[in-house]
Amino acid sequence: MQAEITQALANLDFTAIDFETANERRDSACAVGVVRVRGGQIVDSYYTLLRPRVLRVDWRNQQVHGIAEADLHDAPSLADAWPALLPYLHRQPVVAHNSSFDVSVLEYTCRDFSLPIPAFHALCSVKMAKLCWPQLERHKLNYVAEHFGIALNHHDALSDARACAEITVHAFRSGTALPLCYKQRELTAGLAARAAKAAATRARAAARYS
Repeated sequence: MQAEITQALANLDFTAIDFETANERRDSACAVGVVRVRGGQIVDSYYTLLRPRVLRVDWRNQQVHGIAEADLHDAPSLADAWPALLPYLHRQPVVAHNSSFDVSVLEYTCRDFSLPIPAFHALCSVKMAKLCWPQLERHKLNYVAEHFGIALNHHDALSDARACAEITVHAFRSGTALPLCYKQRELTAGLAARAAKAAATRARAAARYS
């Protein structure tokens, strides 16, 4: 699988994904947006609301994404949506902005519905952004999207996935070395430490010349 993932990324072929959750639980996915990228271009997308197995929308989550409990009563469950969603994930490089959150939502919600965890490798576009554009004050999705003039309806799952996809293409085309680690699920796991080390080096250099 490593060879096909490496080739896919060299061709800028990947999936970007974003989940919204109904409450504080990671198994409460209430919306998902995915986009398929081929050759650096978005060629396909999928979006749906999702009804968690235990339906409870926390008001704080609703304030973020605007999805109310009433919106989810007739929504499909992840199990219902799985045949449409799985082809975007199976044996694919899957990117999310803060992948530890989105991958854990996927895994917890799959387990809650007794679905098998798909085989894929994850990448985090936050970590790539920190390494590629250290001059940015913040690396949250809305800040990086604004930097590149990417249209974004923040916390709409499909809009977030599209923005993540475009940021990822920018990162791979930036000329910055993005060494990937195949020892674990998340290929970009080592990039945060690399970005922190580079930032410390820049800070020391600035202090010497100030």
